[in-house]
Amino acid sequence: MATTTTARTTTSNTATALPPAQLAISQPAPAPPPLPRSYKDFLTPLLHRRFTNAAALLLCFCWLAASYLSTSDSWLWSWFPISLTGIRALLLSIPCLAIFIVRVMNMEVGSRTTTSGVETFVQRATEARTWMTLFWYCFSGWFFGEVYVWSSSEDAELGWIDYGRAYERPRANENPVMLRSMFLLFSVAKALQHLSSDRDDIKIHEVEKLRDADGLNLDSGQSWLPESVLLLRSQVRSMAARIIPWTLIGCVFAVIGYFLFLRNMAWRIAYPLACIMVRSLPSNADPSGILYPSVFARQAVSSCGLLVMLWELSNVIFTIHVSQLPLKRGEPLTNEVKDPAGKVLSKSADPNGSLIRGFKAKATVTRGFAFWELFLITTQFGTRRTTIFSEVERKPQSTWAQTSALCLAELSAINERIKNANAPTEYQKKTAESEQQRKQQEYLIAQEREKNLSLPKIAQRGVLDEREVFAKHTGNPVSTAIKSFGQSPGASNPVSPRARKALEWTEQQTGFNRSHLSVSGLQREANGYSLHFLRTPIGEPFRQTFSRRVLAVIYGVPFSSKANIHHAAKSLVSLAVSSLKEDDFGQVAPSIPLIIRTFTSTISAIRKHVQTLEPHWTDVYFTPADRNIPEVIELVDLLRKGLEEVLLAFGEYATSLGLEARELREAREAIGRKEMVERRM
Repeated sequence: MATTTTARTTTSNTATALPPAQLAISQPAPAPPPLPRSYKDFLTPLLHRRFTNAAALLLCFCWLAASYLSTSDSWLWSWFPISLTGIRALLLSIPCLAIFIVRVMNMEVGSRTTTSGVETFVQRATEARTWMTLFWYCFSGWFFGEVYVWSSSEDAELGWIDYGRAYERPRANENPVMLRSMFLLFSVAKALQHLSSDRDDIKIHEVEKLRDADGLNLDSGQSWLPESVLLLRSQVRSMAARIIPWTLIGCVFAVIGYFLFLRNMAWRIAYPLACIMVRSLPSNADPSGILYPSVFARQAVSSCGLLVMLWELSNVIFTIHVSQLPLKRGEPLTNEVKDPAGKVLSKSADPNGSLIRGFKAKATVTRGFAFWELFLITTQFGTRRTTIFSEVERKPQSTWAQTSALCLAELSAINERIKNANAPTEYQKKTAESEQQRKQQEYLIAQEREKNLSLPKIAQRGVLDEREVFAKHTGNPVSTAIKSFGQSPGASNPVSPRARKALEWTEQQTGFNRSHLSVSGLQREANGYSLHFLRTPIGEPFRQTFSRRVLAVIYGVPFSSKANIHHAAKSLVSLAVSSLKEDDFGQVAPSIPLIIRTFTSTISAIRKHVQTLEPHWTDVYFTPADRNIPEVIELVDLLRKGLEEVLLAFGEYATSLGLEARELREAREAIGRKEMVERRM
């Protein structure tokens, strides 16, 4: 016991004797602060709720379609939900949910940006979701066809077997085979149309424009209908303008395609199924033909129109719900939401930290909604906006520093893309200049040598022939005689005029063919055929138009960053102007020179790129007016107005903030050159 006590006392004294520096080193490092909640954790539940609301609204239209397809003699049971009509409505919602799967699978923020139609086709063809889109559309059309045939009455003549009259033998019915084939052709055509159009692009930067154009006054309380229903009602005419032509023209082409390509194959697949139901059918029979053509025509038009309408409703309703503002109960998505009783409905320990994580996300949907929410915060929610200035202790940088850096990165990326796009051109120019200088030097050297050289002497020439000079040479006597005759003075030309003309014609043709068969001649021929092909409608996908090339450089590939760039620029300007009253720590003022420089350089780079970019050789219909690209002009105007607001707010402090007079002059020129640039473009 004594030994143990002594050891403990010694250890205690040793620990007490340690210097404070060693004690500090021996202590464990403080744990890093926990990461903020991911922005995706806020966005995913929001999208799930919108998906559910969209499905519920779409189910109402499926119920109306089920009531239309009802064959009940009772007025009540033809629409009552708790009946076969309700089951039919649920079954009709399955093809619509297949379209929802397609939209979720392909959902992006930003349209696809490529330089030509062929490039778009290659990108689409090599993506797995392209083929999944085709599969889900075909599944939707097939399932709708089964529900439609099941819902039809016996008088519709859509059964597998046509029993005919009492004295006739039963035979396989071609009507349901053709109708199902038409649904399949409609599915393939609609899938291709869906892929060719940027319908999966969530145009979040155009939501406010669409609301203003539709005349919706949702905040006035004039209507008790939900916002989604009002938006859907405003698009009824445009939907009808798409559904009616698709139905009528599609039915014509579907009938032609069935009889030309699908009839024999579809009959070989369907006929064995009919033989299973009626074993008395012959083992092999030709297509029976269409029964009651007038009735079938009405069925084809009505059923195909109903299918196209459900597809159109599915796409429009999904777009309306997904493209709504990133708000929850009227508050920003990352805010902590409470009910009137004070109960927390959505927890958020670090709203701005989650928002910053959204800016850094790789998914276009997450980044797009994060920048959209930032724009709403900076323009509509002053209380939340002040927190961006007040959070100065965030690691590794303050909230303002990280937010401004990420917004400026969206603008700096434009300069970087323009620089990379011009790099090959600059390299080619430098190579051409160096080659021209080399040729000039060689020419000067050759001229200098000619001046220094005198007349050549005989002794300086090399030996032409080492044969014996005095050796006797014998030749053919006939050739010698002819040669002497032809070389005699005053002798007539032995070649006749006709032969001479033949020789001249042969020489001309040989020279013509030689010029055409040369490398340059073949290249000219190939270029001529290529340009002629590019001017035809078939050559349109191969054209690299000026506008597509410019938009691909400015907004990026493979998907446009237009929405993020617009929201980042607007948010940055709003924060900079608001900081004059709300920035108590003065951390925004040192960033103003960088903001002005970035806006100025971006405007100048865009204008220079549009003015100096040469059209591609495939752009056969290029005109100087094609340099007026609406999307580019819109972006330049946005940056110009934002730069003007910042200069008006901080112009009197610009010199003290570190801006030079040259930079201020360049910024003012970027603002005031709008009319001149439009005249040049």
